[in-house]
Amino acid sequence: MFEAKQLQKHALECLRLQADCMQLAGVARGLDVQSHFVSMARFWGILAASGPSSDASLKLSKAEMQTE
Repeated sequence: MFEAKQLQKHALECLRLQADCMQLAGVARGLDVQSHFVSMARFWGILAASGPSSDASLKLSKAEMQTE
């Protein structure tokens, strides 16, 4: 029961950060800043879906570094 509650809390925190990043992308003036916030929103969304103990964050970080 405790683990399920922690997983839900983690997912909600990630989704909140995803929403914050999308909102910031919408008001950012530069395309590079918009792109950064959209990629961060994608990161938080995937992390929310995959869970805190997955290696999704490592994979996403490596992918982001290769595209920059």
